[in-house]
Amino acid sequence: MGEPWSLQPVSAFQNCLSSPGAAFVRLCYYHVEDSVPRRKSEMAFVIAEPCIGVKDATCVQACPVDCIHPKKDEPGFAASDQLYIDPVECIDCAACVPVCPVKAIFVSFDLPKKWASYEEKNAAHFGR
Repeated sequence: MGEPWSLQPVSAFQNCLSSPGAAFVRLCYYHVEDSVPRRKSEMAFVIAEPCIGVKDATCVQACPVDCIHPKKDEPGFAASDQLYIDPVECIDCAACVPVCPVKAIFVSFDLPKKWASYEEKNAAHFGR
């Protein structure tokens, strides 16, 4: 007989294990290769064009490692046109993605081609 659960992809960066009898219980995870360190400029998540001029700080509050800047109380917030994700500090948790009200945060390999330049713009903001 087969396993009581099945593997169901839910997005580009998550998979879920769910049990047929437990509709409200779902274990989600994603794979991170600890043996291959991220290069300085390699981005997990990128904040793109929809953030320009909006700078809603909901993603900043959702981030468990404080990798989205500038914050409202940091120097440069008013002068910055958008928020940025530090590629070294980001732990790839995706907590910022669902809370962004303008859907500006993308996993790097799902970034629309029209916004490809934002990957470099995010890394450059941190000198990476």
